[in-house]
Amino acid sequence: MTKRIMHIAEVGLSVKDLPRSVAFYQEVLGLETVRAYPTIVFLKVGELDSPLGRGGHPQLLVLFDRQVQPDIALTTLDHIAFEIPLEHFQAERERLQQLGLEVSERIWRGEYAWLGARSLFLDDPDGNNVELIARDPNAANEENTS
Repeated sequence: MTKRIMHIAEVGLSVKDLPRSVAFYQEVLGLETVRAYPTIVFLKVGELDSPLGRGGHPQLLVLFDRQVQPDIALTTLDHIAFEIPLEHFQAERERLQQLGLEVSERIWRGEYAWLGARSLFLDDPDGNNVELIARDPNAANEENTS
């Protein structure tokens, strides 16, 4: 089997009490906040020695406030994100579609433009969201195709 994944880039968890959970991960595990929004907080787990990491995206734990209905267009709730090389992005999209999987694409822009990336999203057999993300500093200049 061909290895397609470089490493885990991000894990997302929904939490009952966002401030309490952020405090736990900061104070008990020593994670630092990278970005914080009212209902989503990005915590740095470690550096990534990869195109995504060198572009400013560290390995992340993302905490989502479970009390708030997520905006499906913006969130990747209950998910795991794997980095893939940009040069494999289109081939991966085509391969996944050929397997009969429903795949959507997102180009990160606006308040998420700091990611400098594009992502493919699909569900695993249990409905968990899987993201394949590739560093692409030019992505913000393109239109979303999902």
